[in-house]
Amino acid sequence: MLTTGLHWPACALNRAPAPSRELMPPARVVGTPRDQLPSDRFDILEERVVHKRYLTLYDRVVRYPEGNVHSFDVVGHPAADFHFCVVFAFHPSPSGRLADGQVTMLTEYAQGPNCIMHCLPSGSYDPQKHTSWEACARAELSEEAHLEGGTWHCLLPAGHVGVPETKWCANRFTPFLCIGPRPAMQPRPRDAEESTIQVLSVSVSKLRELMGAGTMLLPSLATCQWALTRLEAVHAPLPA
Repeated sequence: MLTTGLHWPACALNRAPAPSRELMPPARVVGTPRDQLPSDRFDILEERVVHKRYLTLYDRVVRYPEGNVHSFDVVGHPAADFHFCVVFAFHPSPSGRLADGQVTMLTEYAQGPNCIMHCLPSGSYDPQKHTSWEACARAELSEEAHLEGGTWHCLLPAGHVGVPETKWCANRFTPFLCIGPRPAMQPRPRDAEESTIQVLSVSVSKLRELMGAGTMLLPSLATCQWALTRLEAVHAPLPA
């Protein structure tokens, strides 16, 4: 019987899970983190791979605290250690006012809804290439938005294991704020399926309009909210 007794690794600000596959069996990487929510009594009785390509579909059988047993479809990306990063790239104005700054956004084809969506630069963690989640975020900013440098801030508390992508998905993401990036001298090449990406520079007011329009992918929408909250705190006027 498999249970959620194994823990997820701590998420330090610039640290990523150890890439060793021997230390990361499927039950650990797919299982529920026990250090965030009181889920100790939800036992995974069985978990098997139903389909595997870019994403993997698992059939997970769980016993609830009262003893009932339920079966679920769970989707995840094990090759990425079930993790991806999202980057909010903010370009400050010489005026110093938040409202005068610009934000780098993308439009990109989304295969699920089968349409073009707004999003932030985002991408999967690769334990073979990235030394940390921040390294993953920097690589995606270079690849998708052709930007580099800047001042970086993780938008989650130290030790956080990442935000669940959806209720039925094992993937988690870490949002980052990058202030003042510059054009990349040698941007990383995009994947072939990313040919639809268009890079936009939008005002903060336009960004808020897009956030309310229902055309933005949810991890990007959440990252925008957290980044704006952080920037508003920095740019808050001093009390009289």
